[in-house]
Amino acid sequence: MLIYFLEDDEQIAYIIEKTITHAGYLQKGFDLAKDFLKALEKQTPDLVILDIMLPDMSGFEVIKKIREFYKDLPIIMLSALNSEMDKVKALDMGADDYITKPFGILELTSRINAKLRSVGSKEIYVKGNLELNREIYKCYINKLEINLTTKEFEILALLLKNEGKVVTKETLFNEIWQMDNSVETRTLDVHMKSLRAKIKDANFEIETIRGVGFSL
Repeated sequence: MLIYFLEDDEQIAYIIEKTITHAGYLQKGFDLAKDFLKALEKQTPDLVILDIMLPDMSGFEVIKKIREFYKDLPIIMLSALNSEMDKVKALDMGADDYITKPFGILELTSRINAKLRSVGSKEIYVKGNLELNREIYKCYINKLEINLTTKEFEILALLLKNEGKVVTKETLFNEIWQMDNSVETRTLDVHMKSLRAKIKDANFEIETIRGVGFSL
C-alpha cells in the first residue's frame, strides 16, 4: 500500500518516512501542497498524512481540495495545533484522524495500520456487469465466474479502485509485484493481454495510455 505525506519540517518528514517504511508500506513525501496535489492527480495513494501549517497552503484547504474528488481517501492530520477547535475543524472538513505534535512513533504506526485496515475492508467492486469480490477472491461477469490468476485479479482490483484515473505502470509494478519497474514490461503486457481476453464480455474496456499506464 502507498502513503503520501505532506510535511515541510525536514526532521519530522524524516521520522514520518522512516515510520511508514518500517511499517512495511510504500511512501512518498512532499513539502509543498502544490506538488502533493499534482501527484494526487496522477496516482491515488491508500492514505494521506497532512500537516496544517504549510508554506504555500493551509492544510485545511488541502483537505477541502482532496474531498472534492476523493470522498473515501483516508486522511490523518499531524499538526502542532492542539486546540480542540483545530481538531474539530479538521475532522468536520473531512479528516479521519488527528494526531498532535510531538507524537510517538508507535502511536503513528498504530493509527496508520488502523486506517489501512479500514481501507482494505472494501471487499466488493462492481462495474457494469462485472463484480470483483476480494473476500472470496472471485470475479463474475453476468453472474458467471471468470477464472483469473492472482496477478490478473490484483491488476483488475487496482484498476477498479482507481476507476476514471490512470494507473501508471510504475504503480502496477509497485503494488502487484512489490518492486520497481525492474520487472520487464513484457511481463505486464502478457498479464494485461490475458486479463483483457478473460473479461472481454464485460461492458467496459481497459484503455492503454501509451507510455504511461492503463485506465478504466
